[in-house]
Amino acid sequence: MNKKIVKFLPVMLLCNSVSAFELSQHLRTSTEPTAKVRVAAKYPIEAARNNREGWARFSFIIEKDGSVSNVITEETSGSKDITLAAKKAILKWQYQPAMENGEPIQQCANSVQIDFRMHKQKNGTTGATKRFRSLYNKTKSALAEKDYAEVEQLLAKFEKIKHMHLSENNFLQLLSAQYASDIDDPALQLSHLNKTAFSSDPENNQQLVSILKQKFILQIKLNQLKAAYSTFKYLKKIASDEPYLADYQVLIERIDEFVKSEKELVVSGDMRSNDYWHYALVRNEFTLSNITGKLTKMDIRCANKRHVYSIENNNTWTIPDTWQQCNVYIFGENNTKFNLVEHPFKA
Repeated sequence: MNKKIVKFLPVMLLCNSVSAFELSQHLRTSTEPTAKVRVAAKYPIEAARNNREGWARFSFIIEKDGSVSNVITEETSGSKDITLAAKKAILKWQYQPAMENGEPIQQCANSVQIDFRMHKQKNGTTGATKRFRSLYNKTKSALAEKDYAEVEQLLAKFEKIKHMHLSENNFLQLLSAQYASDIDDPALQLSHLNKTAFSSDPENNQQLVSILKQKFILQIKLNQLKAAYSTFKYLKKIASDEPYLADYQVLIERIDEFVKSEKELVVSGDMRSNDYWHYALVRNEFTLSNITGKLTKMDIRCANKRHVYSIENNNTWTIPDTWQQCNVYIFGENNTKFNLVEHPFKA
């Protein structure tokens, strides 16, 4: 059997990320949390036997005693056993907590991606199963014929596949993104592109760059400005000599100007079938409005603060300047729609 590899990308403490959106002065924690114990995730036996790879990305909180809590699954490659194994490992991690003014504090905006990989065979890692290929080809044909009702029915059948190979997940998400593009649903298209995972090695670089370019334009279109900035930084890293980056840089500068302006920033939210809706704030005051359906709670996770709120229509939240780099997780019933309106900075 091929050797199993389980690794995690470095934990990101979002208060330390440098971006164009650090527009106000913040108090800094004097000491950041440091890892004491990071238990390695166990490769699920069935996944290893089938040479099935995958990944899962999480948000979590480091408590005052250094333990990990409130783990939220952000994105996965579609294998429930791999996601569960990764989550179990994270919950066993221990940190030396962050300190502020000599006192331990929560560190609330942490994220990590855990990858499950097998050493490659001569012809690459194991590909799609016959069942997957058959369903994929039927869906692709229906999409080519613009039979969108049939496409929706076929895509729903993929949900019955509990465990997917990494390549299967990528094929499915790209096909689903194409469907979303055809029916002019940019939010759904971006959601599927976010669920792909391609390494930046030369073999996959062209496809990865293509996906990142699509994501960048969609993020701007959907007013997901902080996400657009992160995508731009990644593109510069792996495609630094591409001429289109100059045009993208102009867009980034316009984003900065808009964030600092007196205009409201409106982002459309849709719970669809996910457990939550996530958004990275670029300002410190926002309102939830035009709620159709039911939202149950909102979890605001900043670098050094975290609060959970109940939600009513047209409620407004003002975040103190000392709360650093805030992310909003909104929970509710499926298909609930709403607007998140970020208000201009106050003088």
